[in-house]
Amino acid sequence: MILKPSKNDASIKLDQYQKIVQKIILQHQNPVTGLFPASPNNEHAWIRDNVYTILAVWGLSMAYKKNADMDEDRAKTYELEQV
Repeated sequence: MILKPSKNDASIKLDQYQKIVQKIILQHQNPVTGLFPASPNNEHAWIRDNVYTILAVWGLSMAYKKNADMDEDRAKTYELEQV
């Protein structure tokens, strides 16, 4: 019988943060430019706001990288680094 390693508390918490980042931040990212609009009604993108926004995503990827004890966490690290 093969036992699947269980996730630790940090991995579970990071998964919760990843869902929040996906729901609040990444769904608004323009797939062509990679920028975030100023608002849903205004397609103009402010560079300063984009830098602050993407730092949240980058910080989460660094947390996954530090805590990457499972292949799933490594995959999420790579995915977050690429967006």
